Amino acid sequence: MYKFFRLFFVLFSLGLSSQEIPDYKGEYVFTNSRVSMKGIRELISHEEDGKRTIQFNAKFPLGRIKIISDFREINNLMTSAKYYVDVKWTLISDKRTLNFDQASGTLISKGKFEWSQALLKNENIFDPLNVQLQIRKNVIAGLSEFSLMLPDLKTGAIESNNYEIIGDGSFEVDGIIYSCIIVERIRLQDDRTTRYFLAPDLDYLIIKVEDEDQDGDTMLELKRLY
Repeated sequence: MYKFFRLFFVLFSLGLSSQEIPDYKGEYVFTNSRVSMKGIRELISHEEDGKRTIQFNAKFPLGRIKIISDFREINNLMTSAKYYVDVKWTLISDKRTLNFDQASGTLISKGKFEWSQALLKNENIFDPLNVQLQIRKNVIAGLSEFSLMLPDLKTGAIESNNYEIIGDGSFEVDGIIYSCIIVERIRLQDDRTTRYFLAPDLDYLIIKVEDEDQDGDTMLELKRLY
């Protein structure tokens, strides 16, 4: 069931915009052919310098899901620390953790898929949540095409994910229509296309995600901000 929740560097010397991505808290709805759920997504800055968290908590009939990404962000450079998923559905419980051990240069997966992988030198390795913050930063910096490195959650293989601005659109949130920049990611290795709708009027917040793959379509939509 986990694959239905997977929705959901070039950190280059090109000089990213120094604009800080502000914390936020919003209500999102996640839907696919099997489940619909309403949950809260938050970006949280901690008192400890540079430490930030993105998390998503949701409930659905007979189940719940929690996804947490802990990382550090200093001078626009993000360093992943931990990615945690906890899914409970009827009698099924599924907990998974990715630990980014920066000291030893090792990425370790615990849970259903257990593996260990060396982190790439001179590359930032993102997780499925904090990569969305980097997408926003890259678009703010004026990049129309870029690549970001993410691990395959099943195998640990670290793969380049390619992104490109493909056009403009709009999406309504809580009665307000926001103009959007649409960024598309295509993963040829698993025949999957994802589109992110970024709203410039909301600090380029991702307010909608469309995901298409061989298992069907998935949608994540912002309903309101707190």
